Formats: sequence, structure tokens, C-alpha cells
Amino acid sequence: MTQHKVLSDDSMTAMDEIARVLGQDAVILSTKKIGQKIEIIGSNDIKDILKSSKKNQKKPDFKELFSKAPLSKNISNNSINTVIKNKNNEKLIGEENFVSKKDLEVFKCEIKSILNESIITDLNSLNNHIDDNNFIKLLNEGYSKKTINSVFENLNKKETSRSINNFYNVLSKKLTFDLKDKLLNSNTILVSGLSGVGKTTICAKIASYLLDQSTSSYNNDNVKLVNFGKTSPNKTSNLFNFGRVLNLNVYSFSEIENLDKYISENKNETIIIDISKDFLVDNNFNDYLKIIHSDDRKILLNVIQSGINFKSLEKQMSYLDGLSPINVLTKLDEIIINSYDFSMYHDLNCKLGLLSGTNNIIDSIAFANSLILAQYMKEN
Repeated sequence: MTQHKVLSDDSMTAMDEIARVLGQDAVILSTKKIGQKIEIIGSNDIKDILKSSKKNQKKPDFKELFSKAPLSKNISNNSINTVIKNKNNEKLIGEENFVSKKDLEVFKCEIKSILNESIITDLNSLNNHIDDNNFIKLLNEGYSKKTINSVFENLNKKETSRSINNFYNVLSKKLTFDLKDKLLNSNTILVSGLSGVGKTTICAKIASYLLDQSTSSYNNDNVKLVNFGKTSPNKTSNLFNFGRVLNLNVYSFSEIENLDKYISENKNETIIIDISKDFLVDNNFNDYLKIIHSDDRKILLNVIQSGINFKSLEKQMSYLDGLSPINVLTKLDEIIINSYDFSMYHDLNCKLGLLSGTNNIIDSIAFANSLILAQYMKEN
């Protein structure tokens, strides 16, 4: 083999490959940048090697023929030749170590790409008792800077150590809302959410849960399901089907005035309202929600599908801006929740009250619990 071409992300890797394939005596014939790659052509042909050596050997300047020390009259020609040879060797070494401006710019670009989004620290110094190290560890786990700073600030106010366990405990409390008592004491439960998130199923699951409370006064006569949309639902829609399964009456309204009148006339009943997406983005309905928001016996739930991304959740929450809904997380049997999700819920001020899977209506909702959530964070 005489020549070998290498295309690599950086020049060092490319030169190592040339040396591995052609040997340590190989010479570099050309180097150029192609897009984001570095192309190097090397050769171990004796002609190329000799040609490269000859090219690198420049004639010494006149002043370089003499050493800095004065020459004695008795110095021999051999001594002069030795001095000249040493000077030439020093110059060759200097030229071999010379880095061109082009190579330097390539190297700088490579370093910048490596350092981008990196955190520089001494890994050997990390331990579980240093707050700054815990910050880095939590970042590495996937929690956002905003989440970590907020929780640590909370710990500072309480004069509590900024340990990993304390972080989990505080974050889990910030993410959960104790919904059980409020749900049992509400006479109007409004359930909002986008299409396909399991909103209608949640309405049925809440109704099933209320009917299962043996110590309460809930029965099939005072628990009502209501569809609220701008178009009349089909009698075979999911909400009507759930009503048949649970033996509950299902009502339908398409005007805010009619819905408000029905709620006012049935204050002693428990009404679960399935709000369509059409009204979720309706400004008039948003104003209506703000009016009834102060009533402690009315509660607004927002259904979120697990696995949602930040932008989608941010947009969904903007529809209910200023209403502070309690969020219901659905389809948890399909998606594994991780630190990124917890940071997203925190950064968008999402309080979780109910958790649910995809299937089953009976015994299929769980109330969010900060202790269980903190334990989940520690184990995952």
C-alpha cells in the first residue's frame, strides 16, 4: 500500500488512522476540510517519504553556521560539521511541531463543539455532602436548572440541607395536590382537556369512584354526567355508553347559559361535566370559569396525557391561564414518567391530583401522593 485516505470528525483521529494503516514513517500528503469532516491523505511510499524530507530540509542561514560560543583557532572541520548538523536537526524538529493557522482553527472548532452544553468539574471531588455537586448530579439525572434552583431556594428558606433526598421530598410536595376531600365535597366537577387524552373516561372513572363510597350519600340518582360541547353528541358516544354501564343519567348542553341554569337548579346533586375542546379554547367560557372559580364547591380538572412534550403542555395550560386547575395524569400504563416530565410539570406550575391508566372504569384512579411520588423519584 502506498497511499491511504481518511475522512474523520477531527484531524487527530485521522492522523492516528493513517499511522495505524501505513505505519509510523508515513507522511501526510494533503489535509483539507470537507463540510464538518477532515480529509487527510497519507503515504508510506519511499519516494513520498524522501520527497517530504527533502522539502522540509531548508538550507541554513549563514549566521546559523556558528554557535553562540566563540570558535577556537584549533577547532576541526568535524566540530563545525557537528554544530551545523545539530542546528539543522533543531530546525527540522521545530518545523515538524509547527501547527498551521488552518489546523488551529479546526482544532478550536472541535473543542467548542465538545464544550457546548458541558459542565466542567472534577469528578474525583464529587461526594454526597456538597450542595454544588448535588446540583450537577440532579442536572445529570435530567432535572431542569429552573426546577433545581426553585427547590434549593425552598430548602434554603427552611434552613434545610440541599441533599438529594430533600430535593425529591420538596419537589414531590410541590407537584401534588390533596384532591380527595375536595373531590368528595364538590357539587360541580368540570373536566377539561384536549381530544384523545382520556377526558371522557376520567369523567366516568370519577363517577364510579363516588358511587363506590359506601359511607357517602352518593347514589345513581344524585350523580349526573353532563356533556358540554358546541355540537350535540351522538347517543352512542363514549359518555352515553359509560352512563349506561354505571346506570347514570347523561345530559347534554351546548350553551353556557343553559349549563349554568342546570347547575344552579341542581345544587344538591353532584354534576360531572365533560367539557369539549371547543369550549376549552372559547374566551366566553373562560370568563365564565373565572366567575365560578371562587366557589369552593366547584372544581376544575385538566386532563393531561402522560408523555406530552413541553410546548404542547404549555399551550394547553395557557387555555386555563389564571384558573389554577388540578391536573389529572392519564395513560400511565403506556408511558414511563421520568425526571424530565417532573421538571416540566414543575416549571409549568402543574399540580397533579389524580393518576390513571388507560383501561377499566372501576378502581382505576389513584390520588396523587407526595410520599409515593418522592419514593418513585428515588427509585427511578
